[in-house]
Amino acid sequence: MLGNPRKLGVWRYETLLPQVAEERQVTLGEGCTPLVKSAGIAKALGLSNLYFKIESGNPTGSYKDRIAAVGVSWALQQGKTACIGTTSGNAGAAVAAYAARAGIPYHLYVLEHIVEAKLVQVVAHGANVTKVKGFGESAAVGDKVFAHIAEQAERMNWESMITAYKCNPVAMEGVKTIAFELYDDLVETTPDAVFVPVGGGGLFTGIRKGFEDLARLHGASMPSMVAVQSAGCDNIVRGWKQGSATAAGGDSTSQISGLQVPNPPDGEEVLRVLNANEGWAEAVADNETWHWQEQLAEKEGILCEPAAAISLAGLAQALREGRVGKDATIVCVLSGAGYKDAKRLQTIVDGKPAVPLKSADELS
Repeated sequence: MLGNPRKLGVWRYETLLPQVAEERQVTLGEGCTPLVKSAGIAKALGLSNLYFKIESGNPTGSYKDRIAAVGVSWALQQGKTACIGTTSGNAGAAVAAYAARAGIPYHLYVLEHIVEAKLVQVVAHGANVTKVKGFGESAAVGDKVFAHIAEQAERMNWESMITAYKCNPVAMEGVKTIAFELYDDLVETTPDAVFVPVGGGGLFTGIRKGFEDLARLHGASMPSMVAVQSAGCDNIVRGWKQGSATAAGGDSTSQISGLQVPNPPDGEEVLRVLNANEGWAEAVADNETWHWQEQLAEKEGILCEPAAAISLAGLAQALREGRVGKDATIVCVLSGAGYKDAKRLQTIVDGKPAVPLKSADELS
């Protein structure tokens, strides 16, 4: 086993992470999320070995807790006085929680149309939040926000907690622990393919770097990495199809919260892997993503947000394209919890039969 079971959170893998003094290691017990074998969907798809990595098991409900644990700890290690960043919701909730635990302020810029349930979670932890018009839709606005944060972080001695390798490579090392856990859970083997939701590209890049560590240190085989984007914000997919080293241009029309990143900071890193033929990319329509979100709830008992379910939607599409073998060991990374998008959950419930109200005497 790679990790030290006596350590809590991602720090059980501290020898493979940025070095932080033990007294500055902030944790809420993140990581060690469930890897569960499919109970129903695999059979419907004709697959033998389909697994789900359920990142809603993290303290604030998404994989971003892994990043926050390392990033906030690193901020303390470096003597930073606060954290600053952006979010579509999950990163903000994670960093707000860990900053609160560390006792430092967190300044946050969010999408104009951020999902309310995610905003409430951020505010509850005491973050200083500002909405920005057009953020999450316009690539130009996104560039301005990122530039402002970089300037503020430098001037004020704050830790930039934009969750991308391009912006904070140290914090993003926390994502590698997903690969480490997969290796441990699969008894020192790696999957054949890993399907990953992609907005900014950091989740994909971090998992890939974890597997690179495993290959270098333990001779583990490299899985195919599959980047799955919303068709309404498929800048990386289009860049890959064009054979480009950079993401294609264009604004976002996606309705999938968390994947509305028209200027993906880690797009070049994702494309480096894809262009080396070490994986591929899928662009999935929003309605397909919503369908598989419902299937996960009904057939697997897993309630995840749409941005998580897109990994399974990408797998279903890859099967139709003949890209995946039926006996392959496949992992779909389910990046966040279903309660993160209460509006979408209400839409699902509204499509079900109404819940009746009866008196006790009417029960049969």
